[in-house]
Amino acid sequence: MKEHDKELQNNPTPTEPRPAPVPRRSRSKKKRKRPPISPEQRRKIVEYHKMGFGQRRIEKMVGLGRKRVRGVLDNMGLLDKRVAPSSTTTSRNTAHQASKLDPFREQIKAKVQKNLTTVRILREIGEQGYEGGRTILSDYVRSIRVTPPKKKVWRRFETRPGEETQYDWSPYRVPLGGTPSVVHAFAATLGFSRKTYLQFFHDERTPTLLEAHVGSFADFKGVTRRGVYDWMATVVLGTVGPDRKPLWNPRFLEFCRYYGFEPYLCKVRDPDRKGKDERFFYYMERDFLRGSTFDSLEDLNRQARLWLDEVANRRVHGTTRRVPDEAWEQERPFLITLPDSPYPACDEQLRQVGPDSVISVRGTPYTVPASLAHQNVMVRLYAEHFEVLDRRGQVAFNRRYVPAQDKGKLVIDPAHYDGVRPRGPVPGGSVAELEEALLKRFPVLAELFAGIRLRMKSLSHVHLRALWRLADRYGVEAFLDAAARAQAGRRFNANAVRRILERDHPLADEPEPPSPLTAAARVLVELGDVDSGSLSDYAELDSYNGQGDDEPKGGDDHGQ
Repeated sequence: MKEHDKELQNNPTPTEPRPAPVPRRSRSKKKRKRPPISPEQRRKIVEYHKMGFGQRRIEKMVGLGRKRVRGVLDNMGLLDKRVAPSSTTTSRNTAHQASKLDPFREQIKAKVQKNLTTVRILREIGEQGYEGGRTILSDYVRSIRVTPPKKKVWRRFETRPGEETQYDWSPYRVPLGGTPSVVHAFAATLGFSRKTYLQFFHDERTPTLLEAHVGSFADFKGVTRRGVYDWMATVVLGTVGPDRKPLWNPRFLEFCRYYGFEPYLCKVRDPDRKGKDERFFYYMERDFLRGSTFDSLEDLNRQARLWLDEVANRRVHGTTRRVPDEAWEQERPFLITLPDSPYPACDEQLRQVGPDSVISVRGTPYTVPASLAHQNVMVRLYAEHFEVLDRRGQVAFNRRYVPAQDKGKLVIDPAHYDGVRPRGPVPGGSVAELEEALLKRFPVLAELFAGIRLRMKSLSHVHLRALWRLADRYGVEAFLDAAARAQAGRRFNANAVRRILERDHPLADEPEPPSPLTAAARVLVELGDVDSGSLSDYAELDSYNGQGDDEPKGGDDHGQ
């Protein structure tokens, strides 16, 4: 019975009514209210639509759905037509102004592809005969190149006259003589007037940085009380202590004290603190460097100077609405006066000038005035040139470095050898051939030549060549007098002749002798005055009998 009841319970008959289902609670979804479209969003939608953006792009830029963007455009009556971004006056004269652009459209497209600014394009096509205005050109350029607006926001500030200058480097790759080369642009911008100094260098080393500062000070006719820098290694070496106090580069700090200004470091990764200088780099790169070619670094700096004087510092600044050069005239009385002499912003190195008046500078040999031969001189290495000082500390020679393609090649200036008597070639060949040439030239010195050959042995060729050079240097008459005296005194070596010439026939401004360059020459200097002697000089020892006062002295172990 129980099993039958369970079967009925599990399989009810069709006539048995099923239990009614339990009604579920209705979950009504509350629709979220979308925020209303602000007037600013409406304005941006209309503006982007006029600039040519599609609805999908506008949707992402304003943060609204495409349907809402479409609704705004429909309400404004802009859905089926796009209004060109031009003023009423432009609309009335579109046909007239567009015709002025027609001959230059291809040139404008090429310049836009180089990402040149509208101001520069207007200036360059104006030189080619364009007579239209800037508005129609801007509209055409905007239709070709559209950039979304930047969303970054920073706080602006201004400084008083003579208070602050911002300094910085920026590297660029530019064609120099047809070869892409990396150059480093140094810019210094006065905070008040926005007058800027610009110069390009091959590196950013400490002497280069100081030299660039000296050039900017001379251009500004003074120094501001504060200089703003980022954390460049040539300015600050690191930090010290928990307060992270800057550890200044000692030479840079000495430079700042010399000119009387205070260095200031902006925060790390905070380029906006020196935004005036950063903005100038952006402007300079677009208005000057792009699309330009230069023959050399000198040509680059020459064109940069011309661009500064005629364009950059003569334009109406977009922020101050003043001309930088004119504002600088107002700021100039507030600048710190420069010292009487500039700071020596260079590397100083001691170098030896060879006997041929050649000195090596940065891997390239240069000739210097012959009066510096055989001397140790001080060389000042600047960014683009070097100076050689004489013994009195005066600049005896200066010149620019050779281009990179000529590095390592000997640079000869024939004027450096004016007044130097040409030295004839020394005869070559064996010792016998050299002695024969000397006998033919000076037959009266046969005993001297033979004595040198017998006493100097393997060094005889060194002495004979030295005698030939002494004759060329001092003249035949003076040489014969000195050599004859050495021959009479049986001093059979070239050093004896040289000492007589130096004492009795001195030359004007006699230079120091050069350092020996070879092993044979070192032996000549150290042992040249020592006669080799002969066994006949010791013949008296054969008669020594070991008795009396003639007994050698020198120790108990003598003869052991």
